[in-house]
Amino acid sequence: MAKKMPRRLVALSSSAVAAIYLAGFVYTRGADAGLASVATSVPTAVSASPSATASNGQPSVVVSASAPATSTPTSTSTTTTSAYRDGTYTGAGTSRRGNVDVSVTIQSGRIANVTISSVTTQYPVSRIASLPSQVVSRQSSQVDNISGATYSAQAFSLAVQAALSKAGA
Repeated sequence: MAKKMPRRLVALSSSAVAAIYLAGFVYTRGADAGLASVATSVPTAVSASPSATASNGQPSVVVSASAPATSTPTSTSTTTTSAYRDGTYTGAGTSRRGNVDVSVTIQSGRIANVTISSVTTQYPVSRIASLPSQVVSRQSSQVDNISGATYSAQAFSLAVQAALSKAGA
């Protein structure tokens, strides 16, 4: 028959495990403090197409969203300044669950297209495939959180912010 463990040793071990979990919680609780939920809007078209393989040999998926083609609205104001310089800018975002790389195209000072060029997160790219259309429709890097893929959404948002900071006027 096995010998019983002393209660003092059980209590000490339990306290040590609880202290480690508490320290981890305190250390990581601010990880997604930068993300804010934004009201849901109607997304624009999203297209996903698998490409061959990335340079590292892993499959790569490209997800993009473009603004619908519309005529330029006329304005009664005298001058308007564009928020961003025209061009295509790249950005990378990281989270504790992986990385996301994006490409943001600016046309006429507005976000015209967002493409997820590389995803190395714990979750598949399909979980965050709706986010590029949110950036285009909202003209902002603020996107909705994705239940079950919060850190992937955080990495995406940070990647878009990095690209838009390069495009700043």
